Amino acid sequence: MTFLEILYCVALITVMSLLIFKWRAFSLPGIKKQWVLWVFYLKILAGFVLVFVYSKYYTNRNDSDIFRYFDDSEILYNAIKTSPSDYFAMLTGINDDGPYFAENYYGKMNNWYIKYETVLYNDCHTIIRINTIFRLFSFGFFYVHSLLFIILCFIGLIALYKTFIKYFSCKSKALFFALFLIPSVVFWSAGILKESILIFALGMFLYSYQKLLFISFNIGRVLVFVFSFALMYFTKTYVLAVLLPVIVANTWIVLTNNRHVFVKQLITLLVFVNAAILVGVLFPEYNVFYLITHKLQNFANLAVDSNAGSMIAPLPLEPSFLSMLKYSPFAVVNTLFRPFIGDVNSLIMLPALIENVIIIITILMAVLFHEKKIQHIRIIAFCLFFVILLATITGLTTPVLGALVRYRIPMLPFLFIMLFLIIDFNKIKLLFKFKKA
Repeated sequence: MTFLEILYCVALITVMSLLIFKWRAFSLPGIKKQWVLWVFYLKILAGFVLVFVYSKYYTNRNDSDIFRYFDDSEILYNAIKTSPSDYFAMLTGINDDGPYFAENYYGKMNNWYIKYETVLYNDCHTIIRINTIFRLFSFGFFYVHSLLFIILCFIGLIALYKTFIKYFSCKSKALFFALFLIPSVVFWSAGILKESILIFALGMFLYSYQKLLFISFNIGRVLVFVFSFALMYFTKTYVLAVLLPVIVANTWIVLTNNRHVFVKQLITLLVFVNAAILVGVLFPEYNVFYLITHKLQNFANLAVDSNAGSMIAPLPLEPSFLSMLKYSPFAVVNTLFRPFIGDVNSLIMLPALIENVIIIITILMAVLFHEKKIQHIRIIAFCLFFVILLATITGLTTPVLGALVRYRIPMLPFLFIMLFLIIDFNKIKLLFKFKKA
């Protein structure tokens, strides 16, 4: 880091610290301002650790996610100096096809084209473009980009807290933990990665959705809703695909006085599944079951090519709904509970194992110390269906444990939100008081 880069980062951190203390948007009901500031600093610290880990384990920058999109963005950014029309064409994706752009720009990048292309949007383009926008005022400083990604992710988590706090009137600290202190979420969303942008988009989407659903329509909320929807589509399309049936069902439930919550979630899911089957019949290239098996095969091939140390046996999927249904329990277990003890073959997998123990303990607490009368069933169902669906898709397509640990982070806050809504913490306090006595 140069002196100017350090100065720039210190200035950004100082401005954010002042905003956290002074701006109402960063005030979290039930949480002290100092706590909010400390978790922001924790995320910055995690960002430095993330850079260290990637520098140590991925010595080739072209294979390192936090470096490769940043490096490719320089090629796109430099076009503004020689041909501003080319720059805006590539930045927007309008009229940027053809041999001219491939030869002069995209062919010089290492990650614009992926080895296994599909009909789905290549989300690598999104991260490269975001880095290109940041270069307009970052002076090309890597750590400034990293800090900007951290700030976006932090804003997304703030938005999620404000979305769910109305259901945690007496459990604000539990919600704070679920969003800001889950180890893998803190770590894997602390840098120039898709997960940072995804959490930002997810938080803003759900926050604006709730405001539109329960308060009123206004142009600002609609614009945030549309923008975050588009950002999710262009960052992680499958997360949006999983979220849509859950959101539609939740809207239906709210408009019908919160009756038959789980039934309506299930009916909506079946409607979407049947719609996906119909689309696959009419447009075979968009057959979702083929795309899932194809994604699994491509990921497995890439893992073999790169000699991934945490690769597990791919599930023997066939491109059909019944095959996906059959192997979905294995996919969920792989996503939420692996690595097992026998899977740990390096120190880098140890934190994930510890986190899995925390998940299991929390699930047991929800079973043994649940509320006598569980409230907010609609939110519990929302989180449950989102977690199960996303864990299924992730587990079906990802045969590498190192990648699974990272890809599961969008669902972990929702898993803990669901469990904390079920747990009666007073029962646990009473138990400890009884043991002390």
